[in-house]
Amino acid sequence: MTAFLFRQPAGHPWSIPLAVGAALVLAALPAWAGEGAVPADPVFTYTTSAGDTLIGLGKRFLVDPARWPELAKVNRVPNANRIPTGQTLAIPLRLMATQPAPGQVLSASGEVQGTGQQPVLAGQALPPGAELRTGEGQATVRLADGTLLHLRAGSQLVVDTAHRVTKAGVVQSGVTLQRGQVDVQAQKAPAGMPGFRVGTPQGVLGVRGTEFRVRADEQEATTRGEVLEGAVAVDGLGGQPGRPGQPAQPGQRVQAGQGVVVDRSGQVALPVALLAAPDLSALPLLQERPLVRFTLAPQAGAVAYRAQVATEGGFATLAADVRSDSTELRIAGLPDGDHVMRVLAEDAQGLQGLNAEHRFRLKARPEPPLPSAPQPRTIIAGQGVQLAWTANPEARSYRLQLAQSEDFSQPLLRDLRGHEAAALALDGLAPGVYFWRLASERSATDQGPFGAAQRFEMRAIPKPPAPPEVGDRSIRLAWEGLPGQTFEVQFARAPDFAPVLLERRTRTPALEIELPGGGRFFVRVRALDPDGFVGPYSSPQQFQLPTCLRDGQLGCVKADGQSVQVAD
Repeated sequence: MTAFLFRQPAGHPWSIPLAVGAALVLAALPAWAGEGAVPADPVFTYTTSAGDTLIGLGKRFLVDPARWPELAKVNRVPNANRIPTGQTLAIPLRLMATQPAPGQVLSASGEVQGTGQQPVLAGQALPPGAELRTGEGQATVRLADGTLLHLRAGSQLVVDTAHRVTKAGVVQSGVTLQRGQVDVQAQKAPAGMPGFRVGTPQGVLGVRGTEFRVRADEQEATTRGEVLEGAVAVDGLGGQPGRPGQPAQPGQRVQAGQGVVVDRSGQVALPVALLAAPDLSALPLLQERPLVRFTLAPQAGAVAYRAQVATEGGFATLAADVRSDSTELRIAGLPDGDHVMRVLAEDAQGLQGLNAEHRFRLKARPEPPLPSAPQPRTIIAGQGVQLAWTANPEARSYRLQLAQSEDFSQPLLRDLRGHEAAALALDGLAPGVYFWRLASERSATDQGPFGAAQRFEMRAIPKPPAPPEVGDRSIRLAWEGLPGQTFEVQFARAPDFAPVLLERRTRTPALEIELPGGGRFFVRVRALDPDGFVGPYSSPQQFQLPTCLRDGQLGCVKADGQSVQVAD
């Protein structure tokens, strides 16, 4: 079985240009054919036996036996009653008795309508004259001769020939594609028998064993053909819209691996080599997000890329069909599972190159929950953090990993499976940068992908100041700090620091300050990091200044070397 494709680019109406004077015939070239178009009158060949006459053969083969004189004319037989034994006669199939040979819809997905705009279902018969229209859907059809048609979205097709020539032992199948795209896998016709035929508003395509693509741009009134297997004769035709006339321009024989452009005047350009199949060897084998992204290796001469995705290798039903003007392919709406993708490059003339295939697996569900706390890149003072996230209705539980490397390559500090709540408190964390990520679990054996890593940083709370050095009027404090930090020191009479009695800022983790009077005081310290992070205050620390009798310089009056105390 062989195949060809007939289509128009995305973004344009799916029909052949109807410009007067421009049409197209593409015909696979069997061994007996010349460089021209499809034979206009397919025939059945019969080798005569002794006693055969044209009148007798008319009764035997023709639907209307009285039309036997046409056999004489076609075969140039001078005497209808005397035919040499062993002579080969051509009997036009159009004269022979036929029986209807309906096709069948193998699959239909999305919006697919038949004759009278009735919905089309798998298993439905397609008799001669049946019509198919696809909106956002697609359909696969098998005709009686075994030919497979894959009708893509935005197409309209009529089965205009579907009959069996019983006496010839052949089936004739043909369709008219009014608009859209149809991919055809045509059965190779036996020698001397007509092949599968596709008509369009521009011309006729006859297939006898080749693989090619045809695409028409209605806005440009330009047709493009690409041959993947065998050889194709391309002729530009003149005539009325929908009724091609005689060849108006010299044709071209296009070989496998070549493409050709036919302009609005019917001029057929010289064939050019198609772009090679893209190199897909570096593409990942696993995708873990509902929006699948592939970055292709740039290809010389390519201005765009096209990708088709199917769940089966035959591409009978497409799960996606995308075109990109860059090397990035973005594909949405695929179900989880194994997929095959074929990719081709498009050149500056709009010719599409050879296909390359890539198989990949999508495992994007159940999707990971969304972290809600702490916010990304949060700095937390202390040793504990409260992690929280949204609840995924598909998840029975969650898996959480905690590490100190963003790629989680270092030994994990936590790897918690089967956690049912949407929050978790962690304590005892040393100062440093941490990364955490989440995955949803449907069951113990069905885990979705991890979400993006989230970052937070733990910083130590300054330790309380060491016991102060207390003088008569002043106090000297010292505490631990890090290089580059500045510090705020507050003094108050009450442990809630309402009000603050005195506040000082210092660049060194030490302070000596005079305080008014004596009695009980409270002090607390907080650090300000160079990046602007303001840490929490240390817990309040209490100290006592002497309540002594003071002289004019506010120093303690001493007697026998001791300060003279006064009541509080």
